[in-house]
Amino acid sequence: MKHTVVFEPKSAMVDGSRSGLHIHDLDGHLGGGPTLGVSGVIHGDEVTGAHILLDLFRVLKTTPFRGRLRLMPVANPHGFAAVERFTTIDRVNLNRVFPGNPKGTYSEQLADHIMQKFYNTLDVLVDLHSGTDRPTVDYSYIFNDEALSRATGSKILYRPENQGRGFKGTSAVAVLERDVPVTVIELGGGVIDQAPYARRGVEALLNIMRHLGMLDGEVHHRTDHVVVKDIKLVRPTQGGFIETEAPALGELVGDGAVLGRIISPYTFEELEVLGNPVTNGIMILSHLTRNIIEPGDYAYMVGDLDGSES
Repeated sequence: MKHTVVFEPKSAMVDGSRSGLHIHDLDGHLGGGPTLGVSGVIHGDEVTGAHILLDLFRVLKTTPFRGRLRLMPVANPHGFAAVERFTTIDRVNLNRVFPGNPKGTYSEQLADHIMQKFYNTLDVLVDLHSGTDRPTVDYSYIFNDEALSRATGSKILYRPENQGRGFKGTSAVAVLERDVPVTVIELGGGVIDQAPYARRGVEALLNIMRHLGMLDGEVHHRTDHVVVKDIKLVRPTQGGFIETEAPALGELVGDGAVLGRIISPYTFEELEVLGNPVTNGIMILSHLTRNIIEPGDYAYMVGDLDGSES
């Protein structure tokens, strides 16, 4: 494998530093093939993707493959440094302003820089997301290439309407509009060890490389996929500690089930009970430990099994 890493500078900052992107090019020794790009940490508090790409790089140093792998482990460096979702310069959600604007706000300029230096160079994109530093998540999206999404190995797949083109401003839609195959893997996060999720992420990317013919070996196919068309997000109206009673991620949750409770860390009283919003559901996002939570934060995500597929 031939490895080069390039810093693509973006802007001079007030403190004298330069903002920009670190992009890795890994060229296989087995001949030609597609250019697969994998990006992480568009949201600065979703750091599992950077773990996955570091571990993938270490595996591929001794693994022959075809084609080119482009890695952008940290798309939002300022948010990553502060462990904050938004770009800290202008407090904007970077994953809502693609394809960006070279003369716009800082986040719009950064999105344009990512498009020009990374996304526009790819034949296939995998964008890595996770839960934040509190909740944990586990599913993948189906956009314009179902076989690619199934190769992620995620049990739960989400098929949004119109190939997800309604998610305007996201990196995935910006790449979709170039007719490039794309999937998004949502995996990991939370106040728990990320190593098991990093291992799963590495295996997902290796399996995608097999699917694309970049790696030798048989593509692993799950037989228990659940494809949902609707995901319900549960947000609390009260803040405090969240204590989860929901089943594990990927498990079924029934009508009327209690997902969790909000407890005051000051008075110890129960402030709110969070219930399952669907009749037949499957757990997608949850708090696996007692965490602090604000009103309106992500508490749980439940896939609606009505109308689901396999």
